[in-house]
Amino acid sequence: MTRNGEPLPLPASKRTRALLGYLVCTHAAQSRQALCDLLWNGPDDPRAALRWSLTKLRPLVDDAGATRLVADRERVVFDGQGVWVDIARIHALLAAGLEATATDALEEAAGLLQGEFLAGLDLARCYRFYHWCTAERERYDALRRAVLATLVARLEATPVLALPFGRAMVAADPLAEPAHATLVTLLAAAGRYPDAEQHYAYARDMLRRELSTPPGGPLDTAIHRARREIQACGAVIEPQTPAACADAPLANGQPAPPSRPLVGRLAERAAIDRLVAGGANECGSLLLLLGEPGIGKTRLLDQFAERARAAGFQVLRGRCYEAEMVRPYGLWLDTLRAIAADTVPADAAPLLAGGGLADAPRDGSREQLFSAAAKLLRGLAASQPLALALDDLQWLDEGAAALLHFLCRTLEPGARMLFAGAARAGEIDDNPWAKSLLHSLAREGRLLRLPLAPLDVPEVAALLGPALAAMDPQAVARNSGGNPLFVLELASAHDRASGDAGAHRTLDALISARLDALEPASRELLTRASAMGRELRPQWLAEVSGMPLAPLLTTLGQLERRGLLKPTGEGHFDFSHDVVRQAAYRAISPPRRRMLHSLIAQQLLAACAQDPRLYGELVHHASLADDAPMTAQACLWAGEHCLRVYANDEAATVAERGLGQLERLPHGTERARLAIGLLKLRAVAATSAGARQLPTLIDALENAIGAAQDLSLHEHAATGLHMLSWLHQQGNDTEAARGAILEAERMTRKADATTRCQQLANTARCLLEVETDLPRARAMLAEADTLAESLDLKVIELMWGHGLLARVDGDLAAGHGHVARAVAVARQRQDHWREYECLVWLATIAFELGRFDEVIGHSADIEQAARRMGGTAEIREVGGIGSIGSIGGMGEVDEISAPFASALGALARLRLGQPAAQAQLAAAQAAMCTLDDKAHLAYALNATAAMALDQCQSHAASACARQALDAARAVRRLTEMTVAASCLVQAAASAGDAPRAAELLAELRWLVAGRRASARAAAALDHAELACRGIPTLAPTPGH
Repeated sequence: MTRNGEPLPLPASKRTRALLGYLVCTHAAQSRQALCDLLWNGPDDPRAALRWSLTKLRPLVDDAGATRLVADRERVVFDGQGVWVDIARIHALLAAGLEATATDALEEAAGLLQGEFLAGLDLARCYRFYHWCTAERERYDALRRAVLATLVARLEATPVLALPFGRAMVAADPLAEPAHATLVTLLAAAGRYPDAEQHYAYARDMLRRELSTPPGGPLDTAIHRARREIQACGAVIEPQTPAACADAPLANGQPAPPSRPLVGRLAERAAIDRLVAGGANECGSLLLLLGEPGIGKTRLLDQFAERARAAGFQVLRGRCYEAEMVRPYGLWLDTLRAIAADTVPADAAPLLAGGGLADAPRDGSREQLFSAAAKLLRGLAASQPLALALDDLQWLDEGAAALLHFLCRTLEPGARMLFAGAARAGEIDDNPWAKSLLHSLAREGRLLRLPLAPLDVPEVAALLGPALAAMDPQAVARNSGGNPLFVLELASAHDRASGDAGAHRTLDALISARLDALEPASRELLTRASAMGRELRPQWLAEVSGMPLAPLLTTLGQLERRGLLKPTGEGHFDFSHDVVRQAAYRAISPPRRRMLHSLIAQQLLAACAQDPRLYGELVHHASLADDAPMTAQACLWAGEHCLRVYANDEAATVAERGLGQLERLPHGTERARLAIGLLKLRAVAATSAGARQLPTLIDALENAIGAAQDLSLHEHAATGLHMLSWLHQQGNDTEAARGAILEAERMTRKADATTRCQQLANTARCLLEVETDLPRARAMLAEADTLAESLDLKVIELMWGHGLLARVDGDLAAGHGHVARAVAVARQRQDHWREYECLVWLATIAFELGRFDEVIGHSADIEQAARRMGGTAEIREVGGIGSIGSIGGMGEVDEISAPFASALGALARLRLGQPAAQAQLAAAQAAMCTLDDKAHLAYALNATAAMALDQCQSHAASACARQALDAARAVRRLTEMTVAASCLVQAAASAGDAPRAAELLAELRWLVAGRRASARAAAALDHAELACRGIPTLAPTPGH
C-alpha cells in the first residue's frame, strides 16, 4: 500500500492484513458473521477480533474526506473510489480479451501479475480463507501464464524481446515442460545456444526427478531443433550435464559478510542486564522482546544468552515453528533436547525430543507432566542458575503456553531461573494461546514487554561500520526504515557491486536477489528446504530432494558460508533468518509448492508411526499440499494424540480444521468414516465444565450417521450413535439419548465379537445412567460379560456398567470396586474422557457410602482432570447468578472447573462439620444452573435437602427438594424424583403439617407404583413412610 507514492506500514497481524485483502478483492459488502467464519474460527470472541482489526485498518485506508472502510452492525465493505488497485487495473487492461489487447497493455499486465496474490497470507489454519486465497492465486497464475504465452507468441520474430517473458513463463510454472521448451527455443533463437543447452540439462534433470517425465516430449523436441539449426551453421555441440551445472563455483555468490556488533538498544540491554543481575529476584517473570521481522529480536536474545552465560548461568534455547503449531509442547521439545535423557524424570518423558508415548507413564496427567518438568528445571537450576531464551513465541502451541505459564506461576522465590522470549508484534495477537498467556502474565505482574524501535541514523552508521563509509547512512536509514536486517542486506548488495542497492525497495527483494545469484543446485536445495518450514534435518532433506547425502551436506556447508543457513546442533541446520526462508518459499510457484508439501507429507506419514508428535506437522503439510483426504485424516490422528497429552483445546482446533476439509471429499466410505471420527473428536475434546452441551454438532452427527448407515458402515454408525446419545444426555433429552443408544446396539448385531461386546457395554451403561429399560441393561451386561470373558477383553464400559448396576441394586461397596477398576484401566490407556466420567461416579458412590474424606480427594482429582482437558469454566457471582467465561485452562484461583464435583466436595466437608464449605456449595449449584446440568443439580439439591432435614431445617429442606423435583422431572430421573418427593414428605411431617405430608406421601406412592425403583429410591420411600407413620390417610390423591 502506498499513499502519494510513499509506502504505508501495514498492520503486523496477518489476519488483519488478510481481512483488508479480502475486502478489497471482493469489492462487495460482507456480513460480519461471514468475516468471522473466514478468519476467526478460534476460541476467542470472533466479533471482538474483527472489531479490533477494523480499528487498525481505518487509519490506514480512510482519509479526511473519504471513508473507505464502511461498516454497520451487520456488514462491512471497502469503498474503492479514488483508489488504484492492481487487480482492478489488470482486469481493465484485459477487458477486451488477450488477442484484442495491445502489446504494451499486455506487458503492463504481465508486470502487475508478477509475484504472488496476497503474498505471505496463506493462513492455513483459517481453512475458509485459505481455500478462497488458493483459488484466487490459481486464477491469477493462470491469467499470468496466458498473458506471457500471448506475449511470447507476439514477439516470436524478435526473440531477444520475447526472452524475458519466456523466463517469466518458467518462473510462473517450473513444472510445465512446455514452458521450459519455449525458453530453450528462445535462448537458441537469440543466439545463446550454450545457455539453451545448460537450461535443457537443468530442466530435463529436474522434470525427471520431480515428475518422472519421460524423454521425447516438447523439451527434447526444442533442443533437437536447436541442435540441428546450430549444426547447419557448422558449430560443434558440447551439451552441458546436470552435474556440471551443480558444480558451479562458489564465486557465483559472495560469502556472508562477517557478523557485526550489536549497536544501539541501550534501554533493552540495560533491561537484560537488570534481569540477569537480579537473578533469583526475577524468577517467574518473562522478558519479552517484540518487533517486526529483522528488527533484532534474536540478536538481543543472543545478548541475553551471552550476559547470562557470563554471569554463570546455564543457557537453554528453544524456538517455535509455524509448521509445529499443532504439535503439543513443541517449544519445550526444542528447548529440552540438550538435556541428557537419563537425567529426565519419567513423568517428563513426553517433553524429550527423542521420547515417545511409550516413554510416558500410562497413568500420568498434565499436572504430573508439568510438575515433572518444573522439578527437572529446578534440579538443573539448583546446581547452576538457569536461563531460558525462547524465540518466535508468536507460533506458540497451547500445551507449550500452558507449561510456560505453569513454570512462571509456580517457581518459588529464589529459584534462580530466568525467562526471556521474542515474538513478532501483531502476529502474537493472532495466536489465542500466546495472547492468553501474555494477558495472564501481565495481570500477575510477571511480564516485561520491550518493543523494539527502528535504528536511528547514528545507529545505522555504526552498524554499517567504517568499511562502508561510502554509503549514506541517512539514505540507508530511510530506505531500510531502520530495520537492522534490511540495513545489512543493503550493505551486502553494495559489497556485491550490484548497482544501486537502493533500487531494491524491500527487504524481500534484496534477499531474493541474493538467492537468484546462487547456482541452480544450491538454489534448488534451498527452495525445497524452505517448504519444510522448520529446522532442517539433512537425512530428511535428502529424501525430499532426492539428492545423495554427501553432496547435500557439501551444498548445505556452502549455503552456511553465504550466511543463508546456520547450524543448530545435532548436525541440523536452520535458515539464518525466517525472512530468508520466506523469500525462498515465495519464489516457488503454487503447483510446485503443493508438490513439495505432498512429498514432505508422505515422508512424515511414515515417521508419524514412530513419533505421533509429528502428526501436527503432517496436518500443516497436507493442508499446504491441498490434499483434503490426507489433511482430514491427519487432523483426526493429530487430535487423538492431543487428547492423550491433555491438549484438548488443540484437539478441538484440529477437529474443526478436519471437518472443514470434508466438504471437499467425494461422498463415500472415506468421507463417512472421517466425519464420524472428527465429530467424535470434537465432542470429546470439549469434555469440560465450560462446554457440556454442543448442540451445533447434533445435526452434523445425525447426517454423518445417516451416510454411514447408507454405506452399511455399521461399526462407524454405532460409534456416531453412541456420541449422539451422549450429546443428548448432556442436553437433558433422556428419550433421545435412549433411542440413539438402542439404535447403536442394533447396528452392531452383525459386527465382529469385539465391537459387539464394546457396544453392548456402552448401551447398558447409558441405559443405567438415564434410568430406563433396566432389565434390558442387565441382560446386555450379561451378554457383554460372556463375550469379554471368551475374548479376554478388559472393557471400561463393562466395569463402569457393573458399578452402576450394583448401585441400582443397593450394593454400593461392589459398585465402588467396579468403578474404581474402570478408572484405573482408563488411566492406563490414557483415555481421559472415560477417566473423567468414571471419577464422577466414583465420587458419587463414595458419598453414598459416607466416605467423605475420599469424596473430597476425588473432587479435587475431578477438578484437576477438567482443567488439564482444557476449556475450564470460571464462575463469578454476579447478583447471585453464576456467569461463565472461558479462561483457556490457564488456571485461576476462583474457577470452578467441575461444578458437580465441587458440590460433592462441599457436601462432604459440610457432613464433616466444616460450615465454611456452604459458600462453595452455593457457587457450585449456581454453576450447574447456568450450565443447565439438571441431573447433577437434582442430586446435589437432594443431598442438600437431606442434610437440612438432619438439622431440623424443614423450610430449607422443602425449598431444595422442590427445586430438585423440578430438575429431575425435566430429565426423567425416577430415583431423584423419588428422593426429592420423599424429602418433601419428611419436611412437611417435620413441620407438623400432617395433611400436607399425607397428600405428598400419596403422590410419592403413585410416582413409584408399578415401576422398577432403584434401591436408593426404595429407601427414600421407606423414609417417607416412616416419617408419616401415625398420620391418618386422607382422601386418595387425584389420578391414584
